[in-house]
Amino acid sequence: GIESKWHTYFEFDDSLGHNIPSQWDRSGRAMDELQGLPPSGETHRHINWYQGVCKKGKEMSDLDWKALIMYLTRAADIGLVPMYDLMNHHNGRINTRLEVDDKRALSVIALTDIPAGEPIFLTYARGGTESSVDAFNTYGFIEDYPQLWEWTDEGLMQLSRKNENHAYGRYGMGNSDAYREDGLRFVPNTEHHEVLVISPTLAALLPTKALVYTLGNARRPMADWVELIAAHHSNLRTSYADALADSAKRILAGLPTTIEEDELLVREEKSRLKKAANLSTVDVDDADAIRAIEYRLAFKKALRLITKVVERETFLNDSDEL
Repeated sequence: GIESKWHTYFEFDDSLGHNIPSQWDRSGRAMDELQGLPPSGETHRHINWYQGVCKKGKEMSDLDWKALIMYLTRAADIGLVPMYDLMNHHNGRINTRLEVDDKRALSVIALTDIPAGEPIFLTYARGGTESSVDAFNTYGFIEDYPQLWEWTDEGLMQLSRKNENHAYGRYGMGNSDAYREDGLRFVPNTEHHEVLVISPTLAALLPTKALVYTLGNARRPMADWVELIAAHHSNLRTSYADALADSAKRILAGLPTTIEEDELLVREEKSRLKKAANLSTVDVDDADAIRAIEYRLAFKKALRLITKVVERETFLNDSDEL
């Protein structure tokens, strides 16, 4: 209530002013516009957990909704922290780091001089443990570069199960133990398919933990990214790169719209939404659908970039693959 010392803080929060996937209509258009790409099937996991565990299956009240959405979109690992909650996410422009002491007190420390009036950036992505898919699913925004895209290709897994000599299994992509214990000491960030996209033309395929660690922990000049990614790809097995490109091609070929069609659709939908706003007849589901289209477009561009990188770059052909 208004007597609480936190009343002004809660009133200032605008978490409910932006629809995140957890708030989408489960049978609405926005869900369809994901076209099955991640986070399809996971958009309401936070809500499902809260209702099942905290509410024991009961319906959520308006207060429940506000509390949960506020916590999802604003909280640090240690909970809600006034002022810290207002800091923006940007892995490419990060200028602070966080420290938590043994008393669970949180400090925000500048990594460089920050002029008055300049934004203060941190990361919501926890140094590579959360991808651009996670950022969109939890916070509802599409990350600016750098982006870390992650997915699992069930089609390739099935191929390797049917054919034990399939490259996906032979060279570790389908075998988590072999993948971790590669003789080249190649340790990927995760065991999923991943691509770290630095710009529209620069990406690291199956990035290592060392490459991904920079996200949320430091800034890295473009020249450094170019050099580090070139070194990474020179030690990345050709079979790994080919398997990732095959997966990207399979996914793109199986989607109902192309990148060019989505770009046109976004322009048309935004124009239609603007006209509706002028008439005060905006449909929230339409706005959510546009965000879903923009998100899938960014995902598709990352997949297309993988195929281009594999076509133009040279990877490692070691004695096992000759």
